[in-house]
Amino acid sequence: MNTKKNSIILFFCLSLLPLYAMKHNGEKEKKLIGIDFFTKVKSISNLKEKDGNIFFILRQPDKEANNYNNDLYQLIDGKAVRLTSSKNISDYYFLNDAIIFRNIRDENDKEKLKKGEELTVFQKLTTGYQEATEWLRLPYAVKDIEIIDEEHFFFTASYDHQFETWLKESNGNFQEALKKKEENKNYRILDELPFWSNGQGDVSGLRTHLFYFENGNIKSISNTFETVSSLELSPDKKTLVFTKREYYGKGPQGNQLISLNTETFNRKEWPLFEKASYGDAQFLNNNEIVLTINRSIERNRQENSGFYRLNLQSGRVSVIYNGEIYGIGNSIGCDIKSSGSSKITFDKKGIWYVSTVVDQAPLIHVNYKDAQVSFLTQGNISIQEYLPYKDGFLAIAMVEQQAGEIYFIDKKGNVSQLTTINSRLFEEHNVIKPVEITFTNEEGRQLKGYVLPPANYRKGEKYPTILNVHGGPKSVYGTVFFHEMQYWANQGYAVLFTNPTGSDGRGSVFANLRGKYGSIDYNDIMKFVDTALEQTNFIDENRIGVTGGSYGGFMTNWIIGHTNRFKAAVSQRGISSWLSFSNTSDIGYTFTQSNIGTNAWKNNQLLWEQSPLKYADQVKTPTLFLHSDEDYRCWLAEGLQMYYALQYFEIPSRMVIFKGENHELSRSGKPLNRIKRLAEITGWFDKYLKQ
Repeated sequence: MNTKKNSIILFFCLSLLPLYAMKHNGEKEKKLIGIDFFTKVKSISNLKEKDGNIFFILRQPDKEANNYNNDLYQLIDGKAVRLTSSKNISDYYFLNDAIIFRNIRDENDKEKLKKGEELTVFQKLTTGYQEATEWLRLPYAVKDIEIIDEEHFFFTASYDHQFETWLKESNGNFQEALKKKEENKNYRILDELPFWSNGQGDVSGLRTHLFYFENGNIKSISNTFETVSSLELSPDKKTLVFTKREYYGKGPQGNQLISLNTETFNRKEWPLFEKASYGDAQFLNNNEIVLTINRSIERNRQENSGFYRLNLQSGRVSVIYNGEIYGIGNSIGCDIKSSGSSKITFDKKGIWYVSTVVDQAPLIHVNYKDAQVSFLTQGNISIQEYLPYKDGFLAIAMVEQQAGEIYFIDKKGNVSQLTTINSRLFEEHNVIKPVEITFTNEEGRQLKGYVLPPANYRKGEKYPTILNVHGGPKSVYGTVFFHEMQYWANQGYAVLFTNPTGSDGRGSVFANLRGKYGSIDYNDIMKFVDTALEQTNFIDENRIGVTGGSYGGFMTNWIIGHTNRFKAAVSQRGISSWLSFSNTSDIGYTFTQSNIGTNAWKNNQLLWEQSPLKYADQVKTPTLFLHSDEDYRCWLAEGLQMYYALQYFEIPSRMVIFKGENHELSRSGKPLNRIKRLAEITGWFDKYLKQ
C-alpha cells in the first residue's frame, strides 16, 4: 500500500469539501467580474408617474453595435415591460392619455439630418401602448418642451447664428444655406468665449432659443444671442419661468431669472441679487416658486446653492435654506448609472430633495419655518432620482453593492424594492464589499475611505494595490458599485479610494479648495494610504499604483511629482498646467478664477506653483496618460504636456488618445473604447505591479 499516495488523495478530497458543501447547499460559485461587465448592466433613468402607472427609460451598452440602447418601459406587476423598440429614446412627456417622445424613423428624414437639416419628429403612444404613430414634426432640433395642450406648447431648440447669416445671404433659400454650410465644413471658426464645449464641440454663435407653438404656427420668443433653459410652467398654465444668458463675445458667469405671461407674452426679469446663477424652479402654487440660487460669483467664494422662495406677484423673496452643509444633488461617482436628477418637491411644511451627505445620497427634508433638516432614508443608499408617489416616494437608487433599481420609500423611511432588473446579474458575480478606513487629517477632521480587498485573497499574503482618486474635485466616492474598481479587485488587486478635502458631502467650507490645490488634499490622500497600510494586512506597500480622472488626473500628475512611493501611475484626462488649462478649457476662464483665485495676468506665478507640470522634472514613476481628442474640459494639451515632459526626462511613459471621445469616456464613451481604456490601465499596472 502506497501511504504517501493515499495521503495526497485524502488531502485533495478534503480540500474539495468546502466547494462540495457550497454546491450541495444549492449555492453556485460566483463568477468573476470581467472587463465588459458594465455592458451587461441596465441603468434606469427618467422615472415618471401617471395615474399610478410607473414609467422609465432603460439604457444598456451594446457591444456589437458599439453604442447604447435606450427604450421606454412601464412597470407592470413588478416587471419591466418595454413600450418602444427604437433603441434611442431620450425623454418622454404625457399628453392627456398619451405618451409623447421624439424618434425619427423615416429613412428620408435620417438623410436630411445627415445633410445638416434640423428636424424633430414626435411619436405618440396612445392608451394600450401598442404602436406609436407620428404626432408632430418640427423643423428644429428640439431640446425641452412644456405642454399646455395638444395645440399649445413652449419648446427650446438650438439656434446657429452662423447658419442664420448664411440663410440671409441666400435670401432665405434653405438649401442654398445648407450648401454654404457644407462648403465651410472644413473650417472651424471661433469668435466667442467659450468657443467649444465638452460633448458639444464648437459653440461659437450657438444658442438655445425659446419658441411657442400655437395651432401649427411657431413664434420665436428669444433674442439673437440669448440662451434659454430650465423651463417650468405654472399649474394654471398662465406663467412660464425660465433662465437665460444673453451675450456676444465672452459669456457671463451668471444668468437671469425670467417669468413670462403665456397669454400676453410679457416677460419680467427678476434681479434678486447682483450676480447669481439661478437653477431649476418649481411652482409652489400659481404665484410662488421655489428655486435654487448660487451666489458664489457675488460673494467671490465657493459655496453650495441655497433654496429660495419667490412670490411672483409681490416680488418678495425669502431664503428657505442656504445649502451650506446639505447641497442639492447626488455627487457620488459611478460608471454604471445613467445621468439623471430630480427637481425639488415640497409639502406643507417644507421641501424635499436629494443631497450628498459624506458618501451617501439620502432624501432629506428642510422645514420652511426654521430650516431644520431631517433625513428620510438612512444607511447605504444612493438616490439618483425620486418623485412623490401615493403616501411616499418612488426612487431610482443604488443600495449596498447593487446596481440601480426602482424602490418605494414610505414616510417612515422604509425602503421596498420594486424591480429586479439587475439583481440576478449581481447575485451571480463576485461583488466585493468595501472595508471602511478611518483617519484624521492635519486639521483634526476625522475622514474615511475604503479598500476593496482582492477577490479570494489569502490571509497572510500581500497584494498589489491601486489608489483611485475621484474627479471634481467636488465629487464623491461612495460605497456603491463601481465597475472599474470591482474589476481590479477581481483581477487580484486591492483598491483604495477616499474623499479628501475639496470633496462634496461635508458642506461648502470642506469643499472649498480655492488656492489650495495640491496641499491639504494631497496630504489627506497620503494620510489615507498610510492609515490603510496600518489597518489592513494584505496591501503590499512596495506595489502600489495610483490613477484618477479629471481632478483625479490632476492629482495623479501632482502625486508623481511629489513622491516616489507609487510604482506606477495612470493619469486620465487630467490637468498639467493651470496656465494652459485656463486658456483652452471650455470652463477655463471661470473655473480657474473660482478654484485657484486668480488668472494668468494677475498672478501667473501662483498658477505655475500649483501646476503639476512644474514638478515634472522630479518624476520617477512610470506613467500612462489617457486622453480623448474631443475632450474640451481638459483639453488634449494637458495630457500631451506631461507626456512630453516625462519623455524628455526619459521616464517610462505611454500615451493613448481616444478618437471621437470626450471628457465622459469612462462613463458614457463608446463601449469598445471603454473596454480598451480599462484594458490599457490594467495592463500598465500588471506590467509594473505584478511582475
